[in-house]
Amino acid sequence: MGEGASGRGGQGAGNNRFVKFTRPAAQRIAAAVRKVEGGPRDQPGLDFEHPQGIATAKVFRVCTFTGSWSIGTVNTVTFRGLTNTAIAVNLFATVGSTTGNSKNCAIAKDGTAWYLIAAECG
Repeated sequence: MGEGASGRGGQGAGNNRFVKFTRPAAQRIAAAVRKVEGGPRDQPGLDFEHPQGIATAKVFRVCTFTGSWSIGTVNTVTFRGLTNTAIAVNLFATVGSTTGNSKNCAIAKDGTAWYLIAAECG
């Protein structure tokens, strides 16, 4: 015979055996069922996920760009360490130079759009 949770044999419900409860255990289970069944029905069910969730999409990236970048214009940026690119809009200040040298910058995502939030000076 297999052993149950308490280490004693014969407690399983398999092989046509019944689970037996003590009277206090049965009363405790019945009280819990009555409490749940009598409770509000508009509450969500139990959820064992982390309450804040886990962010999967990156909303801040460090990139590079080449040339100058004027206020109110878009530019192609390359993610640092990758060859992937994105289009970002500059809303704050003209940056860069016409020398063609690559400059570091930081972009952030709002919804589906990327925005320049900081750029290397000089």
